[in-house]
This record gives sequence, structure tokens and C-alpha cells, in this order.
Amino acid sequence: ARSGTPAASPARNEHRTEKKEDTWKCDECSATNLTSTKRCSRCGEPRFAAFSASTAQTQRPEVLATADYNQNVSSMRPSRVDGYQSLYPRIHESTKAEPLTLINSSSTADKPYSLRPNTKQTMPQTHIENIEEHDEDHISEQEAIVYISDLPPSIQDDSQLHRLIESRLEKVFQIEPISIQCYSKLGAGLMRVRNTQIKNRLVEDIKVMVLDLPEGTHFISFSEILEVVSYIVIDTTKENNDVNLPTAQEIRKRWIELYRGDEPSSCDQISVQFPNIYRIVSTSFDDLLAAMSTPDFLISKLFAHVYIGADCSYFEDLPKSTTKEELETAISNSIRMKTVSSLSLHIELNKQTNNACIIATDEARLWTTKSFVYINDRPISKKASLTSRLLVHPVLGIHNDDEIINHTIFDGKASIIERSNENLVLEISDKKIYDNCLSVGVLTPKSKPRLKMEIYMAFTNPENREIDTETWYHVEMVRYKPDIMQFTADIDHPIFHYRWNAAIWLQEFQNAQSKNRSTKANAKAQSSLSNDQIRHLLQMTVMLNTIGVIRKKTYLINNQQIKLNLDSKLKTIVYNHDSLLELSQSIQLSNTPYTETKVKVIKADCVFVYEECSKKYKKPLLLNMASATSPGGGYRKGDGAQEENLFRRSDYFRSLDIDLDSIQDEIPERFYCSNDGKIRSLVDLTAMYPIDEYGAIYTSGLTFFRNSEDKGYEYMDKPLEGVHALAVAAYRNPKLDGNLLSPKYAVGMRKKIENLLSIAHYHKHDCLILSALGCGAFRNPPDHVAKLFRSVIEQYAGFFQTIIFAIIDDHNSGQQHNPDGNFKSFKDELDGQSFKPMLPLDHPNTIAGPYWISSDGSSVKDVTILDFDPCQYGAKCNALYDPKHTENYSHPPLCKERSLKDTCTKHNDIIHMFSFIHRDPCKYGAQCKDIDNAKHNQEYEHPSFCPNGSNCEDTSDDHEKAYRHLPSCPSFQKCLAFKKHEKGHCEKFRHYMPRCDHGSYCVNFHDREHIENYKHPFPNPCPLTPYHCSLHEQFILE
Repeated sequence: ARSGTPAASPARNEHRTEKKEDTWKCDECSATNLTSTKRCSRCGEPRFAAFSASTAQTQRPEVLATADYNQNVSSMRPSRVDGYQSLYPRIHESTKAEPLTLINSSSTADKPYSLRPNTKQTMPQTHIENIEEHDEDHISEQEAIVYISDLPPSIQDDSQLHRLIESRLEKVFQIEPISIQCYSKLGAGLMRVRNTQIKNRLVEDIKVMVLDLPEGTHFISFSEILEVVSYIVIDTTKENNDVNLPTAQEIRKRWIELYRGDEPSSCDQISVQFPNIYRIVSTSFDDLLAAMSTPDFLISKLFAHVYIGADCSYFEDLPKSTTKEELETAISNSIRMKTVSSLSLHIELNKQTNNACIIATDEARLWTTKSFVYINDRPISKKASLTSRLLVHPVLGIHNDDEIINHTIFDGKASIIERSNENLVLEISDKKIYDNCLSVGVLTPKSKPRLKMEIYMAFTNPENREIDTETWYHVEMVRYKPDIMQFTADIDHPIFHYRWNAAIWLQEFQNAQSKNRSTKANAKAQSSLSNDQIRHLLQMTVMLNTIGVIRKKTYLINNQQIKLNLDSKLKTIVYNHDSLLELSQSIQLSNTPYTETKVKVIKADCVFVYEECSKKYKKPLLLNMASATSPGGGYRKGDGAQEENLFRRSDYFRSLDIDLDSIQDEIPERFYCSNDGKIRSLVDLTAMYPIDEYGAIYTSGLTFFRNSEDKGYEYMDKPLEGVHALAVAAYRNPKLDGNLLSPKYAVGMRKKIENLLSIAHYHKHDCLILSALGCGAFRNPPDHVAKLFRSVIEQYAGFFQTIIFAIIDDHNSGQQHNPDGNFKSFKDELDGQSFKPMLPLDHPNTIAGPYWISSDGSSVKDVTILDFDPCQYGAKCNALYDPKHTENYSHPPLCKERSLKDTCTKHNDIIHMFSFIHRDPCKYGAQCKDIDNAKHNQEYEHPSFCPNGSNCEDTSDDHEKAYRHLPSCPSFQKCLAFKKHEKGHCEKFRHYMPRCDHGSYCVNFHDREHIENYKHPFPNPCPLTPYHCSLHEQFILE
């Protein structure tokens, strides 16, 4: 081979390929493959190879050297269409010079890699010798290929997708891929990993992975085999109605003939309603490249166009007047594009059935994220598949139901859903039979009147039916994407009117949690849906029922109607960074509302705990661990965190989700807290989100009427009314230093918790129901967060009677950031603790609850949500006394224990030492000459003012050093204002008898005026000498 003579590789000779039934073994990597595949699914090597120079020219381009590749492609394939470069510039540029290469991860050396993994023949000739020399090492490593599908349509940058996937794999699953290549225009990609064990873990265990995008979460899938779905549309606009369309087999044959690639794994007409559209599944990127270069072709003298990597969706029951142009405009508006190329969006409208098929690819792939459109102000829901129910009528008394469903046209695939008067509704489990029934349109029972067969649109009288497997879970639900907005646009949809059956829902939910999901009759309908997708659809169903109940204001329990008394005065207050809670002059700080604050940590549902607390305490408050960007988090799409759970069980959406105001009879008032402390009406409702970093949203008057998820969201016997909740958002995926939040996020999280308790105190709540804030899906470490809560609760000791942490370890527990769950961390740190306030409350430069005492101890600062951004270095900041720095950043207060007792018992607590400043005491105490120097006063601790104020007469050295005092009156106790007890003067100055500067050595003790004006350490001297004083002898004797 190196001498230039083409020779067959023995690894690829057919007679040396080990065969099993329906499989063949690759001699290159020993992988076993299906006989229908022409290339190895692991290494990409072809099953057959060239035997001579003459046969080498007939092989596919991949088995030729790179130098021959481009020449053969240009001669074998039709010329590219003009639009190809603009549609697929990255792929087009790659095919001009050399095979496409994967983007290598930063942790690996640069290695060229073609679309066909490990295909040595597509490498430049200069690399062949080097690869062959290291072939043994290469094979021993058994590097494998994993295919990626369902890439997010909102990201068009392939490199960004590569980085996003690589980062997520490393962070969540500790998998470092060798290289990743994404093709955003196809919605697919491929990844090279180090061995088959990693590959099997990705495709068999992980299967899907969530990506966090600005617009929300998105799931991508991993698979062992590449399957890219494309659609071929035959143009019939200028043809007669009796045009003979090609069969699916003819389309498949034409595909292989035109693109000279692998045989597609499947090719089918999508529906009898749209016979000119074919769904074709490719397993080769090379085929796709060829199709991109020639998307238009002729077949049976008909024009055809290939929509590569496209999505297919449907509209059903459209108004009869609907046109293609209206649909195109509506879809363009939905994806925010003025115009969409016909090469990216195809609309096929069936006027007989009033259904439409939408094919979207390339720039129109954003359509996959939408759920509905408005046409003439009417909402039209998008569906992933056409309905498979038939309406058979008129069924007369002489007809027999069993005879109908056992008719040969149904081939045993029909079952009865409903019989109403002369209408019989059938479920057809086989799509081809269903399409055939619609095509025929007539059913002829033996010796009985003929019956019509039509598409069945919807059930009648939904109020009399439950949400069960026949009405919803196995029939309708699986045809939708999880998003309530596609239904809220049509509030008359039956799903809002069905009755709730908690037992049926819980059974479906438990089935979806099982690895061996039991699908039974709905096996085909659900076969393409993962357990996670089913769970999201089930959670979405709960929310739809909740909306229906709220609109009706009643629900049924055992046929007994329960009235829902929704609070018409539901109040929502937004707290942002400009909000002022209390002005300093309005605060008189003397003692705390309670002598102590008790803390409990229990494993229970937070709503249940709130209900119990509402019976014991005056005004409990429930923490909503909220999303900062989306009202209700992902509740619209059926996500499963705490905020979404609260939304499904109450009318919380009435407060936070302004997009649903249109379906409410009464729109609640919304307010915001202004910078002057006033609660003002919120005019711009879009200002509610995103929630400011340290902000929150307070809601009062909520009504809960559903029990927890583990009870199937059953209705409460008695609704829980007047619930108060506070929405606070934790950081999402913050940076960690080991098992701790990095300093920036630690300081920020403590500030969030402070504001939580500050707002709670402002609204006079005596009991708080909290939880492991941010420790679930947002991946904050529970040990650190629990310690931050402890630090803030110590600060708020006595401001609340009880604080309860209600924590349940759910599916977000046991992750890398919380391997032991969240409950244990909080229980070990806080459960059973009792926190008492440290008195006095008004010690200078310390904080008690939300109140920061001024440096002189005479006043309290304003209570705000944010004055300055907190410095990420906290008490450890080196610029604490730099005026330029402190003008822009806030820093912690002094440690009260250190300030009061000159010592701190928490010097080993890193959270405490980071959250409070510990200053060294000034050795001169109150007698410091620089005590009024601002810089010196910041760096050193000085005593507080004497509690006796202007009445203090203690001038001893110890007392003078231990306390600061008011200035002395120049006249001392001889002051006339002092003698007249003038309050204004006496409160400003201290009146006392000054000490003599000479002390015990004073020689003026016989000076009466001196003795009367100054205090001495000895008694007043007798004016007589010992010889003249009559009492001297008696004094000595005593």
C-alpha cells in the first residue's frame, strides 16, 4: 500500500469478516454490527474494501485517500445549488479542502478527525504512515463514538454548543470527551470518548442530559447510532389531483442512487393526509453532506426537495378559511423573523381535513421550541403527531359494536373509547391502518347500513369525565410537548374541565419513575418518550387541572362540591435594590420581640408544615425557593422543584405570572417598595422579573387546595387560605471552592438570607417555614448554606419565635454537591437550637436583626435591600479603610461578642470570621487622643459611651478609660444652668467635680476655694493644726 499500488486491506475483506446471524464483525476494532449497516458503528470503517486499482475507483469516497476524495466527489455528485454555501457554510468550507474535523477538547492534543470516526483513508497522505505506526496503541484504547441529537435550536454557534456540552459532561458526570463536533443546522453532532465503557454509560445509563440555557433548560440525547431525520416533499402545487406519487421504496431507491451512500434505515409517508411528504432516516453524515449539496431532484418527473435534519409538527382542526400564507406569517411572528425561506420552512395544508403539516429546518428550527400560534386572534395548538381516533357514524340500533371493531379493515387494532348516541369513537393503534381508514372513509358491516369514518376532534361533556388513560394520559397527552401555554391560549380545551383522579395520576407518575415503565396499551404512543418527558407531561397535567379549578372556583371530593374562596385582594409586593424598608428616625431599638428564637429541622412537606404552624402561630411565612428569571421556575413545562410544586397546588400563578392574567377573572394588584419606603402600585409589570440579585417578591392571600405529589396532588378537604409567601432566588450553579461557595457567592448568599429575614420581620411574621435554599437543582453546597443560615439566625435571635426548616430529599439529592442529601446538613447544624439575643442591642457598629447601629451608638441606619454591593472579601478585605473602596462596597459590622467582651468564642468558625469584623481594642480606651480620628476609629475598637450619660460623676482612671463621656461643662457643678436643671444644657454636657491634677501630692489643701472646686484622693483637711484642734486626740484614738 505504501508503494502506491492499491491493495485490499485484509481487515476489510468480505471473506475474512466473521459473520453471525444478522451481524458482521469488524476486523479493524472487533465490533459487532447489524448486516444492514455498511460501516462499523464504532470505528466507521467500511465493511468491504477495494481489491484492485480498477475496483478502488468504484468505492465510496471515504475509502480513497484525501487527495482523491475531492476529485471523485466532484465527478460523482451533481453540482451544488447556489443556496448551499449560505445555508451550510461551515460544512461547505470543510468539504472544499479536507474532511471535517472534530473540535478537540482542551485536555487532549490536536488530532484530525473525520466525520467517519477512525477512517484512515480520509486522512491526508502525509498522515497515513504515522497512523499505521501507532495503530496498535489506537486500537488498544478502543476509542468510541457517541452521537448527539436534539441540539438546542436557539444556539447557532457550533463552538458554543461544543463548549456547553463539554462543560456539562465534566461538571455533572465527570466525563472528559476527547473531542466534540456539533452541527447546529442539523440538530445533531458526534463525540469521541476514550473507551466503550464511557460510551455505554452515555448511551445506556445517562441517555439524556440537560443543558442550562438563558431561555430555560433543554435536553439533548446520546445514542450509539446516528439517526438524523429528514423530510422529502414532492411539489404537487402545479400537478393534477390524480398525480401518481412515488412509493416510499422508490424514494429510498432514488436517495441511494443520487447520494451514493448508506441505505436509509427507514423511509415512509408521514400520513395519508399528506401523501407527498416522506420521512427518511439517515445514519451517515456523508449522506447528509451529499444531500446538502443537492437538496433538489426529480423523481417520476416530479420536483422534490430534501429538508435535512428537520422537525415535523401539525395543526389540527384549523378554521376552514385558513391559508398557507396565514400560517407562514403566524409561524414567522412566533419565531420573531420577518420572513422565513421556503428552504427552511414548508407548510402543507389539507383543506379536506383542515389539518396542516409543518416542516422546519435550518433557520426555522426555533419553531421546535414553540407550542402554539395565533391566527385571527384565535390560538392554535401545535401537535407532534396527528390524532389516531376515528369517529364512526351513524351507528344505529341494528349495528353491533363488536361487529364493527372486529371488521377486517381494522385488523384487530381498533378499540372503543366512547359510545354516545349515534357516534362511536374508536382508538386505532396502528398508524397505517388509521391512515387507510381515513382514505377509504366508509365502513360496510355485513347486511347493515354503511357507516362513515372521520377524524374525531374532541370529547363532548368533559365535565363528566375523569383525566385517565383513555381520555388523556395514553391518548392525548403524549401528543403534546410539556408546556401549559399551548393550552391556556384555548381556555375551553377539555383538559381544563375534566375531573381529577389522584390515584390514576399517581400510578402513571410511578410508572414513569420506574426503569421498566409499564406502557401496555399505550406502548406505541409512548415508545418515543423518555421517562423524564412523561414525568414533565404529567406535572403539566396537574397544572392544567389547577388552572381549571381556579377558573371554576370549585372542585369535587367524592361528588361533594368544595368552594374555593380565592382572595380578591391578593397582594404582591416587589422588593428590588432600591427598596427602603424602614427609616432610621422611625426606629427605636430597645429589645427584641421574643426572648429567644427556636429552630427545628424536620423532614416534611412545607405546605403541610405551614398548615400546622397557622394553628399555633399568629403569622407564619413560607419561603418560595424561586427562579430569578422565570415566574414559577419551570412550572409551565412540568419541572419538579419546590417552586413548581407550590404553583401546581395553589393560585400562586395569579401573583407572579403576568402572562396568565388574560385567563383570570380578577387580576390581583401588584406593588413595589420604593426608595422612600412607600408601597406604590407597579405600573410596568415586566419589572417583576428578573428578580434583583438581592431582591424578593412578597405575596399575601394565597390559597392552597392540593396535597403533595406523593399523594397524587389530591384535593384538600379544606383549602388553606391566607397563605403568605416570599420568593427568594438562590444562585444557580455558583462557583465552588471545594465544598464551599467561593467568597463572592458566599457573601451574596448571606445577603440574600439577611434580606429574607429582614422582609419577614418588616411584615411582622413570628414563624418562618424555610428550606435548603438553592441546594437542589441550583447546586449550592448544603453544609455551607446551613452554616450561613446559622450565622444570620444568630443575628436575628429574638426577632422570630420559631424557624422551621422543612426539607425533603428528592431527585436533586445525592448529587456531587450534596452526596448525603440536604436534610442531614441542616439537621446537624440547626435542629433543636435556641438562639438568644446578645444585649445590649445598640452597641456601636454592630448589628441586631436588620438594624445596624451607628458608630456612636446613638442611632440606627436605614434598613434597605441594598445600599452598596457587598464586598466579596467580607471581613477579610484589605481595603476596609480605603475611602475609595468603601464608597462603592459595603462591609460587615463588628462582632458584637468581641466588642462587648473583648473576646470572641467563634474565632475558629470561618463563616463567622468572614461575616463579622474583629477589631483590636485601642490600648488607650476612651482616653485615646485619636478617638475622633475617623481612620483610627475604624481600625481600632473604642469603648462605648457611659450609660450614666450627663449624670456621671465617676472620674476614676479605670472608669474614664472604660467609657466615653459627654464633654465637660466649663463651669462644672457651679454651672447656673445645671443648678436650674435646664434639660437642653444638661443633656449635652457632663457636670461633675474635677480631679486635682496633683492628686495626693497637692500642696493647696489649705486653700478652701481649691478644696471646694477639685476632688482629691484624700479627705478634706482640717483647717486647724493638731495642737489647736480639739477633735484631733479623739480622731487618733478612734
